[in-house]
Amino acid sequence: MKTEVVVGMILALATGIAIGTQATLSSRIGSVIGEIRTGLLTNLMSGLVAALLLLGLLLLQGRSTWDLSSPVIIMLIVSGSLGILIITGVSFSLQRTGVAAGLATIILGQLLVSAIVDSRGLGGVDPIPLTLQRVLGFLTMVVAVFLLIPRE
Repeated sequence: MKTEVVVGMILALATGIAIGTQATLSSRIGSVIGEIRTGLLTNLMSGLVAALLLLGLLLLQGRSTWDLSSPVIIMLIVSGSLGILIITGVSFSLQRTGVAAGLATIILGQLLVSAIVDSRGLGGVDPIPLTLQRVLGFLTMVVAVFLLIPRE
């Protein structure tokens, strides 16, 4: 296996751990202050941290390295807006499904979108064919979600 792939998998695992931690915190916060406030306030806090990091990078790198085209700005607006919906949805759903079943279902949704993106090459890399092996991996995830659903 290529070193690049191994490093990518390690970083993906670390990202998954961060997502699991954030999702748990969002669920807990949502049960105290409500899902919508959780989504909005979490993203506000993220924005404040990002603004401080951006300011630091602007001071270090200069403004010219941060010039953005209109299509990029539009994608950033859509992406940021989706972030609010994601945190709100996580807060809402995990309180009702539990963290494991909820995150597994979220990952299943991510797999649906990513399979389309990969097979069409929409992610900015060469298309990755939807092979039988990948379909079987997807079906395994469907079974995992089914097995993780609380039966109480």
